[in-house]
Amino acid sequence: MLSIENALMMISYDEDSRTLALVDKKRGTHWVLDPQSLAYGRMPDELKANDLSARQAIFPAEVSSTHPGTLSLVYQAGKTPVEITYALHDDYVEVHLPVPADDIGFATLPGSFLPEDEPHRFLLPIMQGMLWDGRGPEQNTLCSEGHHSGFTMPFVGLLAQRGGLLMTAESQDDCLWWYGKAASGQTWATNVQIASLGTMRYERTVRLYVTDPDIVAITKQYRRKVIEQGRFKSWDEKIAERPALERIFGALMCYIGYCEDDIDYVANCKKLKAYGFDRALLYPGRFNTYYDDIRMGGVPAVHLNEATVKAIKALGYDMAPWSWLNEALPASGEDVTKMYRRDRQGQIIPNWQIDDQQWNMMCYSYIPEYQQKALKTSITDMTWDHFDVLACIEPMECYALDHPQHLGRPSTRTEDRQWIRDTFMADQAAGLIVSSETFNDAYSLEYDFGSVKALPLYGPWPFWPVPLTMLVYHDSMVHSWWEPHNYNNPWHGHTSWGGGCYQSGGGKPHIMAAMDALMGCPPDVFPFGAMYTYIGHGSDTMLYKNRFEDAEVQVALKQARPVAQLHQRIGKQEMVDFEILSDDGYVQQTTFADGTRVTANFSLDFVNTEKYLSPQTSSADHVLSPESWRVD
Repeated sequence: MLSIENALMMISYDEDSRTLALVDKKRGTHWVLDPQSLAYGRMPDELKANDLSARQAIFPAEVSSTHPGTLSLVYQAGKTPVEITYALHDDYVEVHLPVPADDIGFATLPGSFLPEDEPHRFLLPIMQGMLWDGRGPEQNTLCSEGHHSGFTMPFVGLLAQRGGLLMTAESQDDCLWWYGKAASGQTWATNVQIASLGTMRYERTVRLYVTDPDIVAITKQYRRKVIEQGRFKSWDEKIAERPALERIFGALMCYIGYCEDDIDYVANCKKLKAYGFDRALLYPGRFNTYYDDIRMGGVPAVHLNEATVKAIKALGYDMAPWSWLNEALPASGEDVTKMYRRDRQGQIIPNWQIDDQQWNMMCYSYIPEYQQKALKTSITDMTWDHFDVLACIEPMECYALDHPQHLGRPSTRTEDRQWIRDTFMADQAAGLIVSSETFNDAYSLEYDFGSVKALPLYGPWPFWPVPLTMLVYHDSMVHSWWEPHNYNNPWHGHTSWGGGCYQSGGGKPHIMAAMDALMGCPPDVFPFGAMYTYIGHGSDTMLYKNRFEDAEVQVALKQARPVAQLHQRIGKQEMVDFEILSDDGYVQQTTFADGTRVTANFSLDFVNTEKYLSPQTSSADHVLSPESWRVD
């Protein structure tokens, strides 16, 4: 047996059983690498077709420990040797994949570890975060960062009975995440490193940390790592640089639809003010894109004039455009379409479509310059900015050879990410609050809001939403709802993900408000305006309008007001604790740095909460109503 160890951990390889194990010496958990989860090949899509239970396990052909504190394993991937090196540091293990031969297009790094003789659960940072104990249908999921079902943070957590394990991707730009459940019931989760411009042309790294076996321990270890690596900035630091951010706290997220409407927006904002919302973040006030004459069902995009925006701002409200820069219509003109992104075959890449309008992907090298100009011209009167999918779609490669920023060569995903960061930083330089679709901590220093949350559904649901993002970033970022998923807006429908493992949607004001209170986030209402959307039946669409006086809007605003008041109180604080209090998952509790404790009941049942309440709570008040929350 070969082994390396320090005070916290030991890594060993047993040649007889061909077992690689990471031993947590403090807690006694043995984390064993599942050889069936090792995969190497030309195309990552090959993983989608491979049922783990049918895979042939790959074992190392050579194992050595030639340097103190390191253990190297050389696997034979077909005719190609692939080396994986484990290096012990004081409080983590670093796993390296040196540059393999050119015929390797992806490699799991390092594969899936599972606890020996202990049950386990996974923490998957999908949307706000998911706790999965292996229930539900078979899974064979390969996903990137972002999107609505991708990873919001680059890690996998495992919880055993005695210990926990955190796996983080240190090489984040060219990677995917692979998790699943085989027909046998076997589960797995691992990082997958993929080729950059066709080859694995630089060394890749992940880290492994051993922790206590709970959600808070995993997330706080990840938080410490992010802080140590300089990828965390607190609200106080951000506000010192951009004082406008102070207006986030206590505000209503106020969506007003994509489409032009015949209402008086200022008069309706005055109604919100009279209702008790002294702060609101309205969006979109107009579209910031390459072509103005966008039609949705024949209706123009919303475009509030300067006088209207000025009057809304005079109420103390903030206004954002809809910055839609990742793609462009052919009608945008040759000066724009020449900046289309190209694939390996040199073809443009179609993406979003509304009716007969087809948008094509832009090369992100063009976006920072465009945004800098827009901030001085078409959106100069805006106080915050919401980007459509800039943080949502993972960085991509561009194979056009005539783009000035990568003239004569294709651009990498790493370059793409930097251009996204530069675009967000242009907004920061103008003093704006910065928001984008999808929470993605690759941009934790560059933006302030990320969206898309799952509905709080527990009990028989296989994936249980838990506040991983806010346990790490509550005192640095906001995790908001996707723009059509407002308290009063059921029209987009409820979408099930992962073969029915979890669900997203809007129009459930009581449990959505309870989720925002639990997570310490601002409320979200669509009180007035016009919206065009797909309705969940193929390409069928509809235009609908909301009015302040609608019964659904009034219910939503009633639920939103106390959430906004709570957010004003705790919005800048660290979330320091989280507990699932009931066996069915529906009763949960968070604690913030000042001692504020929020308890939420997401179920339809009354809950006797005497054992959940702090000693300071009135002994006469023991019942937490269905779909409600309370503060201690």
